[in-house]
Amino acid sequence: MIGLREVLVAPRKIADLTAHLQPGQERMLAAGSMRHHPERTIWHVNSTEHGGGVAEMLRPMVGYSRALGLPVRWLVLDAPPEFFEITKRIDNGISGVCGDGGPLGYAEHEVYQSVLARAAAVLEEHVSPGDQVFLHDPQTAGLVGYVRRAGAVPVWRAHNGADEPNQHTGVAWEFLRAYLRDAHALVFTLPHFAPAWHKSLASAVIPPFIDPASPKNQPMSERVALSVLARCDLIDAEPSAPPVFTRFDGTTATAELRPTVVREGRPPSPDSPLVLQVSRWDAVKDMPGVMLGFAEHVAPRSDATLMLVGPEVTGVADDPEAAQVFDDCVKMWRALDMETRSRIQLVCLPMADPDVNAAVVNALQRHATVIVQKSLSEGFGLTATEAMWKAKPLVTSAVGGLRFQVPDLSVGTALTDPLDLRAFGNAVTRYLADPANSRTVGERARARVAEQFLPDTHLLAELALLRDLSEMVLR
Repeated sequence: MIGLREVLVAPRKIADLTAHLQPGQERMLAAGSMRHHPERTIWHVNSTEHGGGVAEMLRPMVGYSRALGLPVRWLVLDAPPEFFEITKRIDNGISGVCGDGGPLGYAEHEVYQSVLARAAAVLEEHVSPGDQVFLHDPQTAGLVGYVRRAGAVPVWRAHNGADEPNQHTGVAWEFLRAYLRDAHALVFTLPHFAPAWHKSLASAVIPPFIDPASPKNQPMSERVALSVLARCDLIDAEPSAPPVFTRFDGTTATAELRPTVVREGRPPSPDSPLVLQVSRWDAVKDMPGVMLGFAEHVAPRSDATLMLVGPEVTGVADDPEAAQVFDDCVKMWRALDMETRSRIQLVCLPMADPDVNAAVVNALQRHATVIVQKSLSEGFGLTATEAMWKAKPLVTSAVGGLRFQVPDLSVGTALTDPLDLRAFGNAVTRYLADPANSRTVGERARARVAEQFLPDTHLLAELALLRDLSEMVLR
């Protein structure tokens, strides 16, 4: 099935957001939304409704925007596996990594253009002249020309990027360049993610955000978190509170699912310190490196356990590499000695109910002692933002947006070399051994997120860009 389908999102309670805002931000948000032309629909187009940071941002962005009276809508691209294999290759390339090493030549352009030409026929039924269209990531870059020919304003957004250009970034950006030349503007997560040729187009830098009221980030007590994890057989405990949470639509639900778990014996005790990484099963997230760093440099010096958590390997439509990465992790786990294996769990969370999935991740992050995100490359790293929001000590890599989020030791540890497993182990064990410092670092990290990485800042930046583009178009 090739095409575009609309994701319907109900308006969010704006009070759920404003309760977390800095003084004056609520007034700025209301004023900014009132300045948007009510007859110009703002569209967001991406390639998955569930799974990954873009989808997690779009749902609250659309919901809060609608609550503010903004005409914002969301379309998702459906495409065959061979299309997503190509776009994953491009995405890896602009992130500076090799990926599957496959070509990006004439045949790949043919597949890419064929799929997006068919999707464009559906897009043109939705978009009207004067509308403003955010196209997200490589999967949608080929729609730029169609949007412009429809009389609308195309803005293409790259959520990933590389700290330094290399042969992989060169090939990937060259593939995209011809499709992007008609964009009214390009948006990047960080300034240095942009290719050298972007200066011929208008551009902006807008960091991502987390939604503090979402099932993944809403408040959750330790008792509820333990009950959720016990019901999911991830912690060896008896539930002591109802494992409930508030869904995205405002209704109450039970957080319970049946994950796929690879482990030896029983789940860890609730009293066992937990080191946690939550991410896609993606090579650049370096789940195997986290496992090896824990086995060699954390397990011998602590009584902590490690949990590596990702979505079920078929749960994210535009990520065809997940099964292979997970299989590689299982092989590495099996090669460890039994005592070390007994302290490591590999967990795949079902995606059938995204709200329940998010609530279980919330429980894991709330219960964790130390959260890590040891990526080799990272556009931004919303799982790091989530950890900071929950006031957890964070060990991450000084790459991409992670370096921007954790600029110094006051809010976490960013490893200069993500491949240095000894440094990784030292950072984790320091937090495990010093709960008082961990609390202080976590509290400062939460304050940083409240100031810079909530939806209000993001929405105001997008509206400002669209106003500027409208003025340019009218000249």
